[in-house]
Amino acid sequence: MPVNLKTPRVRVIRASDPDKEQDIQTTNGDLVLWDRTRAKHKWPSFEDAPFLWLTFISWAAARRGGIIGLDVTYEAWESDVLSVDAREPDEDDESGRPFPDRIASAIDSGAGDINANEPV
Repeated sequence: MPVNLKTPRVRVIRASDPDKEQDIQTTNGDLVLWDRTRAKHKWPSFEDAPFLWLTFISWAAARRGGIIGLDVTYEAWESDVLSVDAREPDEDDESGRPFPDRIASAIDSGAGDINANEPV
């Protein structure tokens, strides 16, 4: 995979392996899957629900990259994730910020509720 992708890198810690931090590189395909799924389910935008967005794109990238099986649903991934955050670029990385300019904090995100029982 190219070193200088400008798509988000996501750091994930899961309940199934809490001692292992996973650094997952997303690709355009993962972001497109988010766009399609968000529209289908009428989910809020990534600005309004940054942790939903990060959890979803990390799931898409984990499936694509073979970190988890293709049979692992988004709902199962979401339940397993203890922590998710966008990884800051390395100091020598000239590609800039690897995620949208404004990711709201947990306090000011204002993320709406979603129906977690509805399959993706």
